[in-house]
Amino acid sequence: MEWLNDFYSKQLQWSMKYTNFNMEDLMEELADKMESFSDFPPKKILELGGGNGQFSVTAAKRGYDVTMIELTSVAVELTNKLAEKYKIGSNLRVIQGDFYEVELQDRFDVICYWDGFGIGSDSDQQKLLERIDDWLAPNGTVLMDIYTPWFWHKVAGQKKQFNKIHTKYDFDADACRMIDTWWIKDDKEAKITQSLRCYSPADLRLLLKGTGLDLVHCEPGGAMDYDKWQYKEQVPLNEAMTYLAKLKEISDN
Repeated sequence: MEWLNDFYSKQLQWSMKYTNFNMEDLMEELADKMESFSDFPPKKILELGGGNGQFSVTAAKRGYDVTMIELTSVAVELTNKLAEKYKIGSNLRVIQGDFYEVELQDRFDVICYWDGFGIGSDSDQQKLLERIDDWLAPNGTVLMDIYTPWFWHKVAGQKKQFNKIHTKYDFDADACRMIDTWWIKDDKEAKITQSLRCYSPADLRLLLKGTGLDLVHCEPGGAMDYDKWQYKEQVPLNEAMTYLAKLKEISDN
């Protein structure tokens, strides 16, 4: 997984430089979603792969005790600046590190992994899920965005452009992985690529065996219609780009 730091650092830098998306409303909606899928009012939240910190800062603004783990120094710096802007105090802790290696003593009511699960192999994902089970408080909830194989197979070859940023999707059918390549206009040599393993709910249930976690709910996400160039906020599972997986610890009873 040597591509991780390079891709996510440059993706963030390019997005900040060449786009002007307003993420604030989206993060408020994401925090609402987190609250709605929690089985009880949470106090402590862990976010894995927090990017520029928008969600973690939004959750901290709501009064939650938030820990965020992020690999790239670029993202950690942006998160700290955002926390300073909103005068976030001690209820936000940002850890720069690899969540496959970071040691945590706390237990969390909600563990979130938005838009990024699947970076490694199946065994890598199982290792992470076992760690998540160790970090989860009793009756806690895990919320993860999972990429679907059917959507990304369908849009293989599709290109997009945001200002100077160009992207192209491909799909590795043998490994069941979405491949996402970015470059800047007139500089195709400076390409960056991410690869995410896609899982159907049935695949995810197989992956979860032995991890201590169980899939209790799948919430379909949205989908982009590239023929009409329209995005639908929510579609049936068999059309969705992703679904939100809600995981709980397997009961001993």
